[in-house]
Amino acid sequence: MNVTVTGASGYLGASVLRQLVESGHNVVALARHKPARLLAPVRWVLGDARDMDLLGALEGSDAVVHLIGIIREIPQQGITFEKMHVGVTERLLTAMQAAKVSRLIHMSALGTRPGAVAQYHRTKWRAEQLIASMSDIAATILRPSLIFGGDPPFFKMLGDLVKLPGVPVPGDGSTLFQPVARDDIAILIEKLLTDENSAGVTLEIGGPERFRLTQLMDFMAAKNGRRPPPKIHLPLALVGAVAKLSAVIPVPVTPDQLAMLTEANVTDDIRWHDWVPHPVPFSSWNLK
Repeated sequence: MNVTVTGASGYLGASVLRQLVESGHNVVALARHKPARLLAPVRWVLGDARDMDLLGALEGSDAVVHLIGIIREIPQQGITFEKMHVGVTERLLTAMQAAKVSRLIHMSALGTRPGAVAQYHRTKWRAEQLIASMSDIAATILRPSLIFGGDPPFFKMLGDLVKLPGVPVPGDGSTLFQPVARDDIAILIEKLLTDENSAGVTLEIGGPERFRLTQLMDFMAAKNGRRPPPKIHLPLALVGAVAKLSAVIPVPVTPDQLAMLTEANVTDDIRWHDWVPHPVPFSSWNLK
């Protein structure tokens, strides 16, 4: 199968490219820049998905894996949730229709829903609704929890935090997460591409274990050879006030990220085990 992958140079993209190539697919990797390490022999098409010729990038494709997404806005560079999640998805769908490419695997996020607290989730929901409105697009939507494996941005941030003498924790730190392995998602994507029965399906994806935020911090400390660090529990009102400053100065957390750190990110949906029967538990992750 000829597959175009958007956001191919990102954290998840590296694993997806490798899995697709190893499974015998011909891959076009669409990204703004090539990664420093090219882990898979693919054809790169470089450009900004906000304004580049997506139709040309889709020429000859049988399917698209859409991985583009951001976790933090940079408004001064025109990088916003609205533009990256909604605008780019709309441009991609238009190009797919023009190129007569009907198969799509779309990466959303667990917690995506109408009326969500976080703008991140609200724009992810609008992108999903755009896809659902396209009767000629056979799409499968994936909503993963936190992703681990390789060098995941969220867990790298936790790894840096636990090096501090005292770790700041928003609220009581009891928010539950259900980390899922990056390679398991890549395997799932490859299997879904050729499964016609998965078209029109939305899958929530969580790993086999659940952890509180404070437990994730202790895990990252242990993996780095450290004892569980002292926690400094900060009132949510105080953290929220600091987060609002992110619009004008660089601070560690934005209002959107704070909302997601204090909202449970778990699911009971295990339908994805039909394609990946034995997902990797987070507790077995070896950072080395």
